[in-house]
Amino acid sequence: MKKSILFLVSFVFLCASMFLAHAEERIDRDTEDEQAVLRFSSFAGGGYEYTVEIDDPSIVSCETKYEYEPHAEEIDGASFDFVAEFTGLIPGSTKARVYGRSPILENEDSIYAVKVDDSLHVSLTPVRMISSFSLYRNGEIRYDSYQLSLDKDGYTVSIDEEPAQPIRTESVEALMNVIDTYNVISWNGFDESNDYVLDGEGFWLDISFTDGTSISAQGDNAFPERYFDAMGAMWDILTHITETETETETETEADGMKLFIDGTQVPVTWEENDSVKELKKILPLTVQMSTYGGFEQVGNLGQSIVRDDKQTKTAAGDIVLYSGDQIVIFYGSNSWAYTRLGHVDLPRSDLERLLGGRDVEIMITE
Repeated sequence: MKKSILFLVSFVFLCASMFLAHAEERIDRDTEDEQAVLRFSSFAGGGYEYTVEIDDPSIVSCETKYEYEPHAEEIDGASFDFVAEFTGLIPGSTKARVYGRSPILENEDSIYAVKVDDSLHVSLTPVRMISSFSLYRNGEIRYDSYQLSLDKDGYTVSIDEEPAQPIRTESVEALMNVIDTYNVISWNGFDESNDYVLDGEGFWLDISFTDGTSISAQGDNAFPERYFDAMGAMWDILTHITETETETETETEADGMKLFIDGTQVPVTWEENDSVKELKKILPLTVQMSTYGGFEQVGNLGQSIVRDDKQTKTAAGDIVLYSGDQIVIFYGSNSWAYTRLGHVDLPRSDLERLLGGRDVEIMITE
């Protein structure tokens, strides 16, 4: 009896280990009735349970079923296939989303472009989008950690393991653009360290995509190709990923504040904090700025306002309060104790053109 229990526990553990990488997925074609068939392999007692959602069910229908080996349905650890059969209803295009959920495994999401031709022939093409995204960094300053997840209602982000909040798909698409631009997929499998460097930076990155591919990379003072360019671009997106995500119809304290750089108005997303509220009370305000360090413009407000300084890794476009009485606008990046005031919503190249190489004058009005 003990041997049987031990065997069963070992078998379930083996199945779970096999599926931690990816559930097996196959696309089959039934040419007789023009069905397209998806098959996902899983196991009972902790494996993935799947659901299918179709963006436009008037174009294609889907029937699902589970296929077990004979007499294996009641055995924990028994493998099975989840089968989704798609049948064309009318010509057109849509998307099908397959969500895999398990109490012991990471979420697995798959997205397919579905096309139904005039003969009601169904074709399924995997779509490559971010399914999950986890990034941790460490170094001389404290970095936030980010976990992005795709669910039925869209994308969410958890920052420093705080409760998840929704974000726009556009922000995730911007991350995908960085991943493709810098060939971050080539980082997969990178795992190196440099023990001779006492200070510096380390990272751990884990990304899964809806087409079944993934990236897993980590380093400690050792980095894959184009790391700092790619990480800087991703960090610029992540550090502002929740600042402009929620659109509300109600007016905020900072609504109506305008920023001009040498007479040119620039778009700004202002923070909602006590420092911005006090800044608004002393408007209109003209500040002579001075370029410093090749990455920022600094100017004196003429008086101190309330501050809540935190160690901050800034990015191009960030507007911060320094020492309570100085305003700083970045066209590069720096790390120091600041209070965030807002962010100029322009590409880095435009910020460098407006702020780099000379002193400027800014004006803030209502």
